[in-house]
Amino acid sequence: MTDNNIFGNTKRFNDSIELINKLETPRFQKILSRVVNKIGHKNERIFTESEENILQNLFKITSSEFKGILECCSFIFEQTAYYSLSPNNLVNQLKKTMLNDDKTSCFQSIWEDNSESVLNFLRTQSIAPLQLNEIGWRLHYQMSSSTAIKRNASAIMELDFKTDNSNNNTNNNNNNNNNNNNNNNNNNNNNNKNSDKMILEFNKEQLLEFYNKLESIQEKLDTLA
Repeated sequence: MTDNNIFGNTKRFNDSIELINKLETPRFQKILSRVVNKIGHKNERIFTESEENILQNLFKITSSEFKGILECCSFIFEQTAYYSLSPNNLVNQLKKTMLNDDKTSCFQSIWEDNSESVLNFLRTQSIAPLQLNEIGWRLHYQMSSSTAIKRNASAIMELDFKTDNSNNNTNNNNNNNNNNNNNNNNNNNNNNKNSDKMILEFNKEQLLEFYNKLESIQEKLDTLA
């Protein structure tokens, strides 16, 4: 685990930490409970607009300040999940920030209760918008002479990517009337996955360099498996 401060030291982050320190601890802990359960759920609001207005008035803060607090808390949990920190290691990292001890204890308690479910959910999610679906390749020759063929040979690699929109479509379907379910299911079968292709050309040296990088990536993955 890194010895550096994984949360950084930006002005925006520190300004939000300063606001968090001023919040009532019991109410702040309830906010964290909502935040942690939305980690990895893209395009989902943590609070409704009416709830946000109530909380802003309750804490006597502006809309932008409340947004900064939510983003800061989300960032802390996202970094915690990325590094798979234990609750105690999370405390050690938060001690490198300006966060008060009572608020640090809130993060520790919430992460201790929710880390397993959050990490399990994130393991099912892709962090990239495109996922590799299929790889094709062929050799390309510049046909002029036997010498030229050997010198100008290159490898053409075709990568087929897919985007999976099933989660978004499922969320949309849940909001539709039951009468429209059959039509929506038919549309989902056609629209859940879209494909995109990328064509790459390598000479011998470039292909060797690419291969070596893939080997390094594989070694890193093996150490984490």
